[in-house]
Amino acid sequence: MTTPPDTVHPGDRLPDDESLLAWARFLHQQVDARRVSLWITFLGADDRTLPVVVPIDDVPTSPDDEIVTNLVGVLRDVLDDQAPGGSAVLMLERPGTDAVTAGDGRWFSALHACAARSGVRLRGVFLATGRRVRPLTPDDVGD
Repeated sequence: MTTPPDTVHPGDRLPDDESLLAWARFLHQQVDARRVSLWITFLGADDRTLPVVVPIDDVPTSPDDEIVTNLVGVLRDVLDDQAPGGSAVLMLERPGTDAVTAGDGRWFSALHACAARSGVRLRGVFLATGRRVRPLTPDDVGD
């Protein structure tokens, strides 16, 4: 298991799943999730972080098509403009149990499906609850 870095800097390279998980853990440290939020990190084509992390607070526990379509549209626009050939890393943060909920699964499935249709590359989707951060995978969702 990777220990989160002490600091995170714009331009850090995140070439593999282990480094992505360390990044997500760094973002989540010292956070006590009291509401559902979605954190967005952008990576350039060289897997280096762009100098912005975007938190979106008070997202619904389960997404609807309009929210996901609008979000993925923004991801596409930012990547096309700021990081052609790049990707996005998302972290769903919520209070409650570490177990993957139906809402978590719907977020994962909807994001991946819409991103695939829109040509947006997602490098990872993570779930942060309490003090735990873990990747969400198709196995968790059971599609």
